[in-house]
Amino acid sequence: MNRLLKITTVLLIVALLAMPVFAEKDGGMMRGKAGDMMKKGQDIRGAGGMMGMGFMHSAGSSYGNYVTFNVSNTTGEITDYGISGIAVFDSIKVANFNFKDSKPLGALTKITSKDGSVELQLHDNPAAVINIKTKTATTITFNLAVGVKATKEDKIIKIESDNLTAYITGTNATSINIVGDEIKIESSKGNAIFRAVPVNMPVSEGHGRFMKEMMKNRAGAEIAVGAYGKYSIANYSEDTNVMIKSMERNRMRMTINSTDPAGKFFMMNLDNSSLTWTERQKIRLYMDNKPMRQVMTEDELYNATESSFWITMPDGKRMQAMMYIANFSEHTVDVVVEDVGTPTPTETPIGTPEKTLAATPKTPGFELMLGVLGAGFAYLRRKY
Repeated sequence: MNRLLKITTVLLIVALLAMPVFAEKDGGMMRGKAGDMMKKGQDIRGAGGMMGMGFMHSAGSSYGNYVTFNVSNTTGEITDYGISGIAVFDSIKVANFNFKDSKPLGALTKITSKDGSVELQLHDNPAAVINIKTKTATTITFNLAVGVKATKEDKIIKIESDNLTAYITGTNATSINIVGDEIKIESSKGNAIFRAVPVNMPVSEGHGRFMKEMMKNRAGAEIAVGAYGKYSIANYSEDTNVMIKSMERNRMRMTINSTDPAGKFFMMNLDNSSLTWTERQKIRLYMDNKPMRQVMTEDELYNATESSFWITMPDGKRMQAMMYIANFSEHTVDVVVEDVGTPTPTETPIGTPEKTLAATPKTPGFELMLGVLGAGFAYLRRKY
Protein backbone atom coordinates (compact mmCIF):
# COMPACT_ATOMS: atom_id res chain seq x y z
CA MET A 1 0.00 0.00 0.00
CA ASN A 2 2.82 2.42 0.88
CA ARG A 3 4.54 1.63 -2.40
CA LEU A 4 1.29 2.28 -4.31
CA LEU A 5 0.91 5.65 -2.56
CA LYS A 6 4.52 6.63 -3.37
CA ILE A 7 4.11 5.72 -7.06
CA THR A 8 0.85 7.73 -7.27
CA THR A 9 2.52 10.76 -5.66
CA VAL A 10 5.44 10.60 -8.11
CA LEU A 11 3.04 10.43 -11.06
CA LEU A 12 1.14 13.49 -9.81
CA ILE A 13 4.36 15.46 -9.36
CA VAL A 14 5.54 14.56 -12.87
CA ALA A 15 2.17 15.59 -14.32
CA LEU A 16 2.20 18.93 -12.51
CA LEU A 17 5.74 19.65 -13.65
CA ALA A 18 4.58 19.09 -17.22
CA MET A 19 2.12 21.95 -16.91
CA PRO A 20 3.11 25.59 -17.68
CA VAL A 21 4.12 27.95 -14.90
CA PHE A 22 1.90 30.83 -16.00
CA ALA A 23 -1.85 31.16 -15.38
CA GLU A 24 -4.72 31.99 -17.68
CA LYS A 25 -7.73 34.25 -17.21
CA ASP A 26 -10.37 34.71 -19.92
CA GLY A 27 -7.95 33.23 -22.45
CA GLY A 28 -5.17 35.76 -21.84
CA MET A 29 -1.75 34.86 -20.51
CA MET A 30 -1.00 36.50 -17.18
CA ARG A 31 2.68 37.37 -17.17
CA GLY A 32 4.97 39.89 -15.50
CA LYS A 33 3.75 42.77 -13.37
CA ALA A 34 0.27 42.89 -14.90
CA GLY A 35 -0.15 39.20 -14.14
CA ASP A 36 1.14 39.69 -10.60
CA MET A 37 -1.28 42.57 -10.03
CA MET A 38 -4.21 40.55 -11.35
CA LYS A 39 -3.38 37.62 -9.06
CA LYS A 40 -2.84 39.91 -6.06
CA GLY A 41 -6.09 41.68 -6.86
CA GLN A 42 -7.96 38.41 -6.99
CA ASP A 43 -6.66 37.59 -3.50
CA ILE A 44 -7.54 41.05 -2.11
CA ARG A 45 -10.98 41.04 -3.72
CA GLY A 46 -11.68 37.52 -2.50
CA ALA A 47 -10.67 38.38 1.06
CA GLY A 48 -12.87 41.49 0.93
CA GLY A 49 -15.85 39.63 -0.53
CA MET A 50 -15.74 41.69 -3.77
CA MET A 51 -17.44 39.82 -6.60
CA GLY A 52 -18.06 40.83 -10.22
CA MET A 53 -17.21 44.20 -11.76
CA GLY A 54 -15.92 46.94 -9.48
CA PHE A 55 -12.62 48.29 -8.15
CA MET A 56 -10.93 47.75 -4.83
CA HIS A 57 -8.12 50.19 -3.98
CA SER A 58 -5.06 49.57 -1.85
CA ALA A 59 -1.93 51.74 -1.46
CA GLY A 60 -2.37 53.52 -4.81
CA SER A 61 -3.27 50.34 -6.71
CA SER A 62 -6.66 49.65 -8.26
CA TYR A 63 -7.85 46.06 -8.61
CA GLY A 64 -10.85 45.32 -10.77
CA ASN A 65 -12.37 42.12 -12.07
CA TYR A 66 -10.91 42.93 -15.51
CA VAL A 67 -8.61 45.95 -15.08
CA THR A 68 -5.63 46.72 -12.83
CA PHE A 69 -3.43 49.82 -12.60
CA ASN A 70 -1.54 52.16 -10.25
CA VAL A 71 -2.12 55.90 -9.74
CA SER A 72 0.50 58.34 -8.47
CA ASN A 73 -0.90 60.24 -5.49
CA THR A 74 1.13 63.33 -6.45
CA THR A 75 0.89 63.57 -10.25
CA GLY A 76 -2.15 61.44 -11.10
CA GLU A 77 -0.09 59.49 -13.63
CA ILE A 78 -1.43 56.02 -14.38
CA THR A 79 1.14 53.22 -14.49
CA ASP A 80 1.17 49.44 -15.06
CA TYR A 81 -2.22 49.37 -16.76
CA GLY A 82 -3.30 45.80 -17.54
CA ILE A 83 -6.38 43.93 -18.73
CA SER A 84 -7.00 40.40 -17.43
CA GLY A 85 -3.32 40.11 -16.52
CA ILE A 86 -2.08 41.33 -19.94
CA ALA A 87 0.20 44.40 -19.78
CA VAL A 88 -1.06 47.14 -22.12
CA PHE A 89 0.40 50.50 -20.99
CA ASP A 90 3.45 51.27 -18.88
CA SER A 91 1.98 54.72 -18.29
CA ILE A 92 -0.80 57.13 -19.29
CA LYS A 93 0.00 60.83 -18.90
CA VAL A 94 -1.83 64.12 -19.50
CA ALA A 95 0.48 67.11 -20.02
CA ASN A 96 0.34 69.81 -17.34
CA PHE A 97 -2.12 67.77 -15.31
CA ASN A 98 -2.70 69.42 -11.93
CA PHE A 99 -3.80 66.36 -9.94
CA LYS A 100 -6.67 66.74 -7.48
CA ASP A 101 -7.82 63.24 -6.51
CA SER A 102 -8.67 59.70 -7.55
CA LYS A 103 -12.08 58.38 -6.55
CA PRO A 104 -13.55 54.87 -6.92
CA LEU A 105 -17.23 54.72 -7.82
CA GLY A 106 -18.04 51.04 -8.12
CA ALA A 107 -16.90 49.90 -11.56
CA LEU A 108 -15.60 53.41 -12.35
CA THR A 109 -12.49 55.24 -11.14
CA LYS A 110 -12.33 59.00 -11.75
CA ILE A 111 -9.04 60.91 -11.71
CA THR A 112 -9.57 64.69 -11.85
CA SER A 113 -7.56 67.89 -12.09
CA LYS A 114 -7.92 70.74 -9.60
CA ASP A 115 -9.41 73.15 -12.14
CA GLY A 116 -11.80 70.53 -13.56
CA SER A 117 -10.33 70.84 -17.07
CA VAL A 118 -9.36 67.15 -17.29
CA GLU A 119 -11.08 64.01 -16.04
CA LEU A 120 -9.87 60.46 -16.61
CA GLN A 121 -12.55 57.77 -16.35
CA LEU A 122 -11.35 54.17 -16.09
CA HIS A 123 -13.98 51.44 -16.24
CA ASP A 124 -13.75 47.90 -14.89
CA ASN A 125 -15.79 46.27 -17.63
CA PRO A 126 -15.04 43.63 -20.32
CA ALA A 127 -14.10 46.37 -22.82
CA ALA A 128 -11.80 48.06 -20.25
CA VAL A 129 -12.98 51.50 -21.39
CA ILE A 130 -10.83 54.56 -20.67
CA ASN A 131 -12.42 57.94 -21.42
CA ILE A 132 -10.20 61.01 -20.99
CA LYS A 133 -12.27 64.18 -21.10
CA THR A 134 -10.50 67.49 -21.73
CA LYS A 135 -11.86 71.05 -21.77
CA THR A 136 -8.58 72.68 -22.83
CA ALA A 137 -5.83 71.92 -25.34
CA THR A 138 -3.42 69.28 -24.06
CA THR A 139 -1.29 66.27 -25.02
CA ILE A 140 -2.21 62.77 -23.90
CA THR A 141 0.52 60.12 -24.03
CA PHE A 142 -0.01 56.36 -23.84
CA ASN A 143 3.30 54.57 -23.29
CA LEU A 144 3.03 51.00 -24.59
CA ALA A 145 4.14 48.05 -22.50
CA VAL A 146 6.82 45.69 -23.83
CA GLY A 147 5.50 43.46 -26.60
CA VAL A 148 2.47 45.62 -27.41
CA LYS A 149 2.09 46.57 -31.09
CA ALA A 150 0.34 49.66 -32.42
CA THR A 151 -0.72 50.51 -35.99
CA LYS A 152 -2.53 53.55 -37.32
CA GLU A 153 -5.40 53.89 -39.77
CA ASP A 154 -6.71 57.43 -40.24
CA LYS A 155 -7.21 58.71 -36.67
CA ILE A 156 -7.69 55.31 -35.07
CA ILE A 157 -4.85 53.38 -33.41
CA LYS A 158 -5.15 49.59 -33.26
CA ILE A 159 -3.36 47.92 -30.35
CA GLU A 160 -2.49 44.22 -30.18
CA SER A 161 -0.91 42.15 -27.40
CA ASP A 162 -1.17 38.38 -26.96
CA ASN A 163 -4.81 37.66 -27.83
CA LEU A 164 -5.98 41.16 -26.84
CA THR A 165 -7.09 43.73 -29.44
CA ALA A 166 -7.98 47.32 -28.57
CA TYR A 167 -8.40 50.76 -30.16
CA ILE A 168 -7.72 54.40 -29.32
CA THR A 169 -9.28 57.43 -30.96
CA GLY A 170 -10.16 61.03 -30.17
CA THR A 171 -13.42 62.87 -30.80
CA ASN A 172 -11.80 66.26 -31.40
CA ALA A 173 -8.14 65.34 -31.76
CA THR A 174 -6.01 67.59 -33.93
CA SER A 175 -3.50 64.74 -34.37
CA ILE A 176 -2.96 61.12 -33.29
CA ASN A 177 0.47 59.65 -33.88
CA ILE A 178 2.67 56.70 -32.95
CA VAL A 179 6.12 57.87 -31.88
CA GLY A 180 8.37 54.94 -30.98
CA ASP A 181 6.60 53.08 -28.19
CA GLU A 182 4.24 55.99 -27.46
CA ILE A 183 0.85 57.04 -28.76
CA LYS A 184 0.41 60.81 -28.64
CA ILE A 185 -2.95 62.55 -28.96
CA GLU A 186 -3.05 66.31 -29.38
CA SER A 187 -6.50 67.31 -28.20
CA SER A 188 -8.03 70.77 -28.44
CA LYS A 189 -11.15 69.80 -26.49
CA GLY A 190 -13.13 66.59 -26.32
CA ASN A 191 -12.57 62.92 -25.50
CA ALA A 192 -9.72 60.48 -26.01
CA ILE A 193 -11.17 56.98 -25.82
CA PHE A 194 -9.50 53.60 -25.34
CA ARG A 195 -11.63 50.50 -25.81
CA ALA A 196 -10.71 46.81 -26.04
CA VAL A 197 -12.55 44.06 -27.84
CA PRO A 198 -14.44 42.69 -24.80
CA VAL A 199 -12.30 39.99 -23.19
CA ASN A 200 -15.34 37.93 -22.24
CA MET A 201 -16.78 38.17 -25.75
CA PRO A 202 -13.99 37.64 -28.30
CA VAL A 203 -16.02 38.55 -31.39
CA SER A 204 -13.65 40.80 -33.31
CA GLU A 205 -15.94 42.10 -36.05
CA GLY A 206 -17.30 45.61 -35.95
CA HIS A 207 -15.28 47.11 -33.11
CA GLY A 208 -13.11 49.25 -35.38
CA ARG A 209 -16.22 50.61 -37.04
CA PHE A 210 -17.77 51.38 -33.66
CA MET A 211 -14.70 53.52 -32.91
CA LYS A 212 -15.30 55.42 -36.16
CA GLU A 213 -18.81 56.19 -34.97
CA MET A 214 -17.28 57.70 -31.82
CA MET A 215 -15.32 60.13 -33.97
CA LYS A 216 -18.62 61.25 -35.54
CA ASN A 217 -20.28 61.60 -32.12
CA ARG A 218 -22.66 58.79 -33.13
CA ALA A 219 -21.64 56.36 -30.37
CA GLY A 220 -23.87 56.99 -27.39
CA ALA A 221 -22.79 54.58 -24.64
CA GLU A 222 -21.74 51.05 -23.69
CA ILE A 223 -23.61 48.96 -21.13
CA ALA A 224 -22.03 45.87 -19.54
CA VAL A 225 -24.06 43.69 -17.17
CA GLY A 226 -22.43 40.77 -15.38
CA ALA A 227 -22.67 38.51 -12.38
CA TYR A 228 -24.16 39.52 -9.01
CA GLY A 229 -26.24 42.28 -10.59
CA LYS A 230 -23.12 44.40 -11.22
CA TYR A 231 -23.10 46.70 -14.24
CA SER A 232 -20.98 49.37 -15.91
CA ILE A 233 -22.14 52.24 -18.12
CA ALA A 234 -19.61 54.18 -20.19
CA ASN A 235 -21.00 57.30 -21.88
CA TYR A 236 -19.23 58.23 -25.10
CA SER A 237 -21.27 61.36 -25.83
CA GLU A 238 -21.56 64.29 -23.43
CA ASP A 239 -25.17 64.81 -24.50
CA THR A 240 -26.25 61.20 -23.81
CA ASN A 241 -27.36 59.58 -20.57
CA VAL A 242 -28.21 55.94 -19.83
CA MET A 243 -29.75 54.62 -16.62
CA ILE A 244 -30.69 51.07 -15.67
CA LYS A 245 -34.05 51.37 -13.95
CA SER A 246 -34.68 47.73 -13.05
CA MET A 247 -33.10 44.29 -13.39
CA GLU A 248 -35.06 41.06 -13.16
CA ARG A 249 -34.19 37.50 -14.17
CA ASN A 250 -35.95 37.89 -17.52
CA ARG A 251 -36.04 41.66 -18.10
CA MET A 252 -33.75 44.68 -17.92
CA ARG A 253 -35.21 48.15 -18.30
CA MET A 254 -33.18 51.23 -19.25
CA THR A 255 -33.95 54.86 -19.94
CA ILE A 256 -31.86 56.53 -22.63
CA ASN A 257 -32.00 60.22 -23.44
CA SER A 258 -29.96 62.72 -25.39
CA THR A 259 -30.15 66.46 -25.96
CA ASP A 260 -28.89 65.81 -29.50
CA PRO A 261 -31.85 64.50 -31.56
CA ALA A 262 -29.59 62.72 -34.09
CA GLY A 263 -29.33 58.92 -34.11
CA LYS A 264 -26.76 57.07 -31.98
CA PHE A 265 -25.33 53.55 -31.54
CA PHE A 266 -25.21 51.68 -28.25
CA MET A 267 -23.21 48.57 -27.34
CA MET A 268 -24.43 46.01 -24.78
CA ASN A 269 -22.56 43.12 -23.17
CA LEU A 270 -24.58 40.69 -21.03
CA ASP A 271 -23.79 37.30 -19.58
CA ASN A 272 -26.20 34.57 -18.51
CA SER A 273 -26.19 35.41 -14.81
CA SER A 274 -28.09 38.54 -13.84
CA LEU A 275 -30.29 38.18 -16.90
CA THR A 276 -30.82 34.47 -17.51
CA TRP A 277 -32.00 32.42 -20.46
CA THR A 278 -32.06 28.90 -21.84
CA GLU A 279 -31.53 27.43 -25.30
CA ARG A 280 -35.28 27.39 -25.84
CA GLN A 281 -35.59 31.13 -25.31
CA LYS A 282 -34.71 34.24 -27.27
CA ILE A 283 -33.81 37.81 -26.38
CA ARG A 284 -35.81 40.64 -27.84
CA LEU A 285 -35.48 44.40 -27.45
CA TYR A 286 -38.42 46.75 -27.03
CA MET A 287 -38.34 50.53 -27.30
CA ASP A 288 -41.15 52.46 -25.66
CA ASN A 289 -43.05 49.15 -25.27
CA LYS A 290 -42.91 48.33 -28.99
CA PRO A 291 -40.73 45.56 -30.52
CA MET A 292 -37.58 46.93 -32.12
CA ARG A 293 -36.62 45.85 -35.61
CA GLN A 294 -33.94 43.12 -35.54
CA VAL A 295 -31.36 42.97 -38.33
CA MET A 296 -29.21 39.98 -39.19
CA THR A 297 -25.82 41.65 -39.81
CA GLU A 298 -23.77 44.54 -38.46
CA ASP A 299 -23.70 46.15 -41.90
CA GLU A 300 -27.49 46.30 -41.85
CA LEU A 301 -27.38 47.97 -38.46
CA TYR A 302 -24.77 50.57 -39.43
CA ASN A 303 -26.82 51.42 -42.53
CA ALA A 304 -30.15 51.50 -40.68
CA THR A 305 -32.39 54.56 -40.90
CA GLU A 306 -34.91 53.32 -38.32
CA SER A 307 -34.32 52.14 -34.76
CA SER A 308 -32.93 48.58 -34.90
CA PHE A 309 -30.78 46.05 -33.04
CA TRP A 310 -28.36 43.23 -33.85
CA ILE A 311 -27.34 40.34 -31.55
CA THR A 312 -24.48 37.86 -31.55
CA MET A 313 -24.15 35.02 -29.04
CA PRO A 314 -20.82 33.18 -29.28
CA ASP A 315 -21.72 30.30 -26.99
CA GLY A 316 -25.28 30.79 -25.77
CA LYS A 317 -24.03 31.98 -22.37
CA ARG A 318 -23.02 35.51 -23.35
CA MET A 319 -24.65 38.11 -25.53
CA GLN A 320 -23.35 41.14 -27.34
CA ALA A 321 -25.96 43.44 -28.83
CA MET A 322 -25.70 46.68 -30.75
CA MET A 323 -28.62 49.03 -30.93
CA TYR A 324 -29.30 52.04 -33.15
CA ILE A 325 -31.79 54.62 -31.94
CA ALA A 326 -32.74 56.80 -34.87
CA ASN A 327 -33.90 59.92 -33.02
CA PHE A 328 -34.14 61.22 -29.51
CA SER A 329 -35.93 62.76 -26.73
CA GLU A 330 -36.16 60.11 -23.98
CA HIS A 331 -36.76 56.42 -24.62
CA THR A 332 -37.40 53.35 -22.49
CA VAL A 333 -35.57 50.25 -23.72
CA ASP A 334 -36.39 46.76 -22.41
CA VAL A 335 -34.16 43.72 -22.94
CA VAL A 336 -36.53 40.78 -22.51
CA VAL A 337 -36.05 37.01 -22.35
CA GLU A 338 -38.94 35.29 -24.09
CA ASP A 339 -39.96 31.72 -24.88
CA VAL A 340 -39.60 30.76 -28.51
CA GLY A 341 -41.24 28.18 -30.71
CA THR A 342 -40.05 28.08 -34.29
CA PRO A 343 -38.09 31.28 -34.93
CA THR A 344 -38.88 33.41 -37.94
CA PRO A 345 -36.05 34.37 -40.33
CA THR A 346 -35.72 37.73 -38.55
CA GLU A 347 -35.21 36.16 -35.12
CA THR A 348 -32.01 34.80 -33.58
CA PRO A 349 -32.84 31.96 -31.14
CA ILE A 350 -30.76 31.87 -27.99
CA GLY A 351 -28.05 29.24 -28.11
CA THR A 352 -27.83 29.42 -31.92
CA PRO A 353 -24.90 31.78 -32.53
CA GLU A 354 -24.64 33.53 -35.86
CA LYS A 355 -20.92 32.80 -35.91
CA THR A 356 -19.39 29.85 -34.14
CA LEU A 357 -16.11 30.58 -32.40
CA ALA A 358 -13.34 28.09 -31.88
CA ALA A 359 -13.62 26.29 -28.57
CA THR A 360 -11.68 27.84 -25.72
CA PRO A 361 -8.26 26.15 -25.64
CA LYS A 362 -7.74 23.81 -22.74
CA THR A 363 -5.03 24.54 -20.24
CA PRO A 364 -1.71 23.68 -21.95
CA GLY A 365 -0.26 20.45 -20.64
CA PHE A 366 -3.60 19.14 -19.37
CA GLU A 367 -3.77 16.34 -21.91
CA LEU A 368 -0.16 15.43 -21.07
CA MET A 369 -1.04 15.26 -17.40
CA LEU A 370 -3.99 12.94 -18.12
CA GLY A 371 -1.80 10.81 -20.37
CA VAL A 372 0.89 10.41 -17.71
CA LEU A 373 -1.64 9.56 -15.01
CA GLY A 374 -3.48 7.16 -17.33
CA ALA A 375 -0.29 5.30 -18.20
CA GLY A 376 0.75 5.15 -14.55
CA PHE A 377 -2.56 3.75 -13.34
CA ALA A 378 -2.64 1.22 -16.18
CA TYR A 379 0.77 0.03 -14.99
CA LEU A 380 -0.45 -0.21 -11.39
CA ARG A 381 -3.48 -2.24 -12.41
CA ARG A 382 -1.31 -4.76 -14.27
CA LYS A 383 1.15 -4.97 -11.37
CA TYR A 384 -1.34 -5.21 -8.53
